[in-house]
Amino acid sequence: MRLFPKDGIFYDLFEKQVEKLNKAVQLLKELDKKNKSLDNVAKQMEKLESEADDIGHSVVEHLITSFITPIEGDDIDILRQELDNIMDDIEKAVNRIVIYKLSRPLPKEIKEYVEIIERAISEIDKGVREIRDVRKFQDNLHYRCQKLNKLENEGDEINRRALKDLMDIKKITPKKNLKIIKLKEIYETLERAIDCCENVGNIFESILIKNR
Repeated sequence: MRLFPKDGIFYDLFEKQVEKLNKAVQLLKELDKKNKSLDNVAKQMEKLESEADDIGHSVVEHLITSFITPIEGDDIDILRQELDNIMDDIEKAVNRIVIYKLSRPLPKEIKEYVEIIERAISEIDKGVREIRDVRKFQDNLHYRCQKLNKLENEGDEINRRALKDLMDIKKITPKKNLKIIKLKEIYETLERAIDCCENVGNIFESILIKNR
């Protein structure tokens, strides 16, 4: 058994996870381009999600075999899980948009959700680099926590408005009912991804408190 983890291995793996998230949100954006094959985007997303899973498994393997970790093992595992949850929700949103064959351009609410997710992942990307040296970057990490919380609030606002608009249809038909069901699921999946991004901010805060 290896008692001391290779320097930076957990940080390296987290950065690789976030790299996959950056690629995933770009694929999500590509769904709105008329010249893009939905099936091809879905296949790329499936491959990306599988690669991200492999990275997550590597985090667990190193955690199991490491007696000493650079930050608390619980924080490492929870951070891994939340990054994985973000990927899972993005993959599910892509999957549903493709399966449900949503017409393009996609509803503006989906674009608004995606913009927030992209901004949140950008903050997470910076944060996973800054936890390498918490004391040096404590002000930055505190800012990331606040920013991710504000983005989650923006996501809540979009969700309230999006659901209100869905329920505000005057004349209900079976076709419209089906559209409501499809969009509601996609909206809630994207909102959940934003919630998971805020959870990552909460983990940053936990790491900050324990290691300042």
